[in-house]
Amino acid sequence: MSTTLSPETPSPVKVVVSNRERLSGVVQSVGKRPADIPRRRWESAAIFAVFTVLYSAIGYWLVVDQHVVGFETLDRWTRALMIWRNEPPKLSSVGYDYPPLAVLLVAPFAWLPVLSKSLVLIPVVSAIFAAFTMVVLNTMMRRAQVLAPLRVAVLATVGLNPLVVMYASIGARSFMWLAFVIAALGALFAWYVTADVRFVMIAGLSYSVAALTGYGSLLFFLVSLIMVAAILARLGADGTEIEGTTVGFAAPTIYVIALWSAFNLILLLRPLNWLTESSDTAASGGLADFSFLDVVRGTGELVLYGAPIAIVVLPALIFAGIARRNGFALWLGLILLVSIVTPGLAVLVRLTDSPLLMNNALPILLVSIVGAIWLARSAVQGSALVAGALAAGLLLSIPWTFSSMETFKQQGVERAFHDAVATGESQEGAVTLDGSYVGYDNERNMANYILDNVPDPDSILTDNASTYAVILMTGAPNIFFDRVDQSDGPWTRAAKAPADHVDYMLLSTSTSNDLLSKLYPSAAAGEDQVLEEVYGNARYVLVEVPDDYRYGDLLPDSLDANGDGVLDTDEDATPAEGDSDPVDDGTSTGTDLETDTETGTTP
Repeated sequence: MSTTLSPETPSPVKVVVSNRERLSGVVQSVGKRPADIPRRRWESAAIFAVFTVLYSAIGYWLVVDQHVVGFETLDRWTRALMIWRNEPPKLSSVGYDYPPLAVLLVAPFAWLPVLSKSLVLIPVVSAIFAAFTMVVLNTMMRRAQVLAPLRVAVLATVGLNPLVVMYASIGARSFMWLAFVIAALGALFAWYVTADVRFVMIAGLSYSVAALTGYGSLLFFLVSLIMVAAILARLGADGTEIEGTTVGFAAPTIYVIALWSAFNLILLLRPLNWLTESSDTAASGGLADFSFLDVVRGTGELVLYGAPIAIVVLPALIFAGIARRNGFALWLGLILLVSIVTPGLAVLVRLTDSPLLMNNALPILLVSIVGAIWLARSAVQGSALVAGALAAGLLLSIPWTFSSMETFKQQGVERAFHDAVATGESQEGAVTLDGSYVGYDNERNMANYILDNVPDPDSILTDNASTYAVILMTGAPNIFFDRVDQSDGPWTRAAKAPADHVDYMLLSTSTSNDLLSKLYPSAAAGEDQVLEEVYGNARYVLVEVPDDYRYGDLLPDSLDANGDGVLDTDEDATPAEGDSDPVDDGTSTGTDLETDTETGTTP
């Protein structure tokens, strides 16, 4: 018997491709650092320190001395304080009204109650993020080969812009998310100059932080994502490189948004609750008053009064992008256009509660500056001329914007800022153009009374959504039984039976948003005969809850034993059932009730 052996199939030869060969068709710099500007840590540190100190000092004067601060800022600080000092401490105090990092980034500064209630650290937080923005702008100017004297001039004129000064100094969250958006644009700026793929990843990480600090940054992210893919395609990158780069850029932001949506789904069964219930995107019933022409006019006024340099920078970017085939200029022009039209678009699709406010001009201003810096780099020999024109334009816009803050129709506390700077007087009690009051003396006085007279934990029932400023200024949220303590369900039950849980209730005199004031409107007005006012002012009322109080009691038990709202003495005087009516004994004078003999009517 013979055995036939079949020839063995030859195994495929494995070819080892070197890293150099693998990257031979890649248009970006991968695995090596291309030529770039030298690092100057001392310069960045000096700029950061100067602007942080400057804005913190101005902010102390504005917030602590002049009482110019937004109540949204006080709300976020109260939530941050509750993370550490509530009873029990609750991370859930972050809530869904704001992007989560808008509160969490404040939390480390709110750890000490004595500093939180004094408000001295409020301007420091916004100053830090504004100073970081200035560092990024300086680095971009260095990459644009702008000379040091001109860089100083641009930074000074940007830093003294009234909108920049105000939002960098009063603790507003505008710079918290804009700092990361500008950092992302700065990283993409560096990527386009150096072709170093690392900068794309840095931009992606910056956008991921910005997304959870301000939801408006998501539009900038989407445009930047398309920009990265389009620029790579124009440079001749293959599909693999485009896909890998865009996935690396987008992954961090997509991940954090997906994670935040998952939390909303698990806790609330509504994955997009973070978007629909956020103060950034809450629908307003007053938006019907805005016609399309009103939106166009309002958008034009935002640019004209808040960021007038955009009127020059936008067409210049578009011209450079089309006529000179400058791709990055064209995309920066598109990003600037998005920043301009977004506030009006939000009004048209009813996604805002704050239509066309003046703070919407701040992103337009900062993106315009980024675009102007790129134009300076593109001008090569004329970079000094462009940078000088930018500094001059920013300088001229300072008095123009400052003057408009007094009369701009849609605004927050811009007028109070203007008047504080112009007069040097405290703005306590001033009224904004929309009818809101500026200042916090009422909150401070109520907080001081509570600290002096009601020190026990969980002794005051209150709706923290309306009384947050009082809670913050006590520095002791553990004194209050609020909606964060045990969630809305237990709080609502306690509101119906307050005597079982607390000794006092703190109510806002405005019943529009305070759930507790809606339950007890007479007490909120200081007119309840059972819930007697202990201390009150124009905005708040502190009432004492009797031990035997029942929800709905109209009179004290000592005067109304059965709780039917009728005085016991009046019930005693009422004839019993079956008794005859009083008989006229003929002594009536007729003066109490006279009858007209001609008409038979009683006058």
